[in-house]
Amino acid sequence: MDSEARWEEIIEVASTTFLKNGYEGTSLQEIASEVGILKGSIYYYIKTKEDLLFEIVNRAQNLYMATLEEDEAMASATAPIRLTGFIKRWISLTLKEQQGYRVAERSFTRLSAKRLKTVIERRDTFSDFVKGILVQGVKEGAFDPTVDVSLATITVFELLNSTQEWHQPKGRLSKDNVAEWYAQFIVRGLGGPHFQGAPAD
Repeated sequence: MDSEARWEEIIEVASTTFLKNGYEGTSLQEIASEVGILKGSIYYYIKTKEDLLFEIVNRAQNLYMATLEEDEAMASATAPIRLTGFIKRWISLTLKEQQGYRVAERSFTRLSAKRLKTVIERRDTFSDFVKGILVQGVKEGAFDPTVDVSLATITVFELLNSTQEWHQPKGRLSKDNVAEWYAQFIVRGLGGPHFQGAPAD
């Protein structure tokens, strides 16, 4: 096996083991044994166990950057439509690429300060994208103007990210079913798509 293929195997095994035993509960010896190499050989690829976690988190974030991409029609659409599109893109990817993202969400805070700062800055990019859509919705009159945009953004991601903990691919709800339900639930909860302001007293 060439070094690149071995590196990919190490990352895959690390993801599986971190998810099963937790980051702190996993040793480099365990990873090396699962891969079938000596512990000393793993240092050809990394210096510390944290290097593996950072690689997994970085890959997950790079993958999810695609959820921020909109074609011209979507970018110029109303806020409810844009938010629905984002939710569907996020859920589709989440339920396709579960393992790495689950590790990233559960363990990214274990990273050292410099790396954690980098990860949080990238996480803010996702949050800012959704906040921008919510602000647009309020300006359009599609969302309730009293919405706390920051709290609403946190709520959106908490809901979307919880899906990987319960969704069963062979269950009665497909990922498209889940995404559609989430989109309706969130958009309506924000006051859209036909919000006209609070009823008069």
